[in-house]
Amino acid sequence: MSSNDIAISVKNLSKCYQIYETPRDRVKQAILPRLNRLTGKEPNRYFREFWALKDVSFEVKKGETVGIIGRNGSGKSTLLQLICGTLSPTQGSVVVNGRVAALLELGAGFNPEFTGRENVYMSAAILGLTKDEIDTRLDDIAAFADIGQFIEQPVKTYSSGMYVRLAFAVNIVSDPEIMIVDEALAVGDMAFQAKCMTALTRIQDRGATVLFVSHDIGALKSLCSQGVYLQKGVVKKIGPAGDVAEQYVRSMREEMNSDFSLNGKPEQLKVGVDTQTLEPISMSEFKVGVEFERRVASFRYGDGGVKITFAELLDEDLNPINEVRFNQCVNVKIYFESDIQTNVGCNYYILDDKRNLILGASLDLINIEQPLMSIKSGGKYIVTYKTRLPLQEGSYSVQLQIVSPLVLNHSAKFLDVIDNAVVFKVAVKDGSRIWTKAFVENHVEINSCL
Repeated sequence: MSSNDIAISVKNLSKCYQIYETPRDRVKQAILPRLNRLTGKEPNRYFREFWALKDVSFEVKKGETVGIIGRNGSGKSTLLQLICGTLSPTQGSVVVNGRVAALLELGAGFNPEFTGRENVYMSAAILGLTKDEIDTRLDDIAAFADIGQFIEQPVKTYSSGMYVRLAFAVNIVSDPEIMIVDEALAVGDMAFQAKCMTALTRIQDRGATVLFVSHDIGALKSLCSQGVYLQKGVVKKIGPAGDVAEQYVRSMREEMNSDFSLNGKPEQLKVGVDTQTLEPISMSEFKVGVEFERRVASFRYGDGGVKITFAELLDEDLNPINEVRFNQCVNVKIYFESDIQTNVGCNYYILDDKRNLILGASLDLINIEQPLMSIKSGGKYIVTYKTRLPLQEGSYSVQLQIVSPLVLNHSAKFLDVIDNAVVFKVAVKDGSRIWTKAFVENHVEINSCL
């Protein structure tokens, strides 16, 4: 790939901070090592190192939107500051090609004594706009920020929401080649967040490069083509945004399971369907798929105790299918076996090609009285969901979950989870194409008023 196609290049980037236990140690570090070297002694060190980032490398192509995700303290904001040049790296390099607009924190760069208008002129000038360009765009900035007459008041009188609205408006209306956004947008209200997402989509359409940090999995999947997952300052995964988001969710679930194993006990839920009272079916109907298990091995995770042995998508006549018609009736059939005795939920979710959740069901949504199954060690079970798929044409996948609720409808221990358990396509709707991911039949009434 030509270097002209790269907007941001990060190579072996590391940032180390010196952590001092007391102010006295900071003074010692400033003076004593020099004295030690003058006297020929090995200098002592009065601090410990904290590596906020360690050997991070990736590239962002021009016109690409990349999301950075990770837990608090994983190094996301440090990475953005290094890219913007507000921090200097300990090791490695950053190369940025293009005019950058960065929104790293509330009102960064604003002078609290200046009015909103004065700060607009100052910030836009820093971004490279001439006075004539700022004059032309000032009304657009004021309209986007929607702070009314406060534009003439010192920004020290602003609420946090007003700060971020004005800062984002300046950055977005400056028409940057590269837009870098930290989690500052999280302070905005619902209407402003929707406006920001629309604005980001528009600058994407104009060919700008966008790099942003978010904890919003949905935003990452829908806005980004690529993702970077940071964990304790190290890149854990780089790739398509949907895959990176799923890896992040998977890691969080595994961590929740680990924390529960050490510290928790499940809520005693005596609301499970007693499977021993159900009408038994022949053991010959239970399926174990060797090829299925091989295919899903890299997509499976969980704490164990139960194991999904097979899954299939069937039509109304119970024939396996991998392509469905719009709104076709289908069966999602899940086979699993247990080595433990507990109450579990058996869930399925349908995801689109960007890994967004579109449809799904769980036992508690269908059977409010008995939202779980009571399973026993050595048991084998088949769960069949019958549903319709009123979906837009395209590729979809099915995620399966066997969970043991900790607090019903709030948190669960994930025993066995399989992504891409079934992959299928939906054909174009006959008669009239749909433009949303799903379409539910409507009743319409049309009247004419004279």
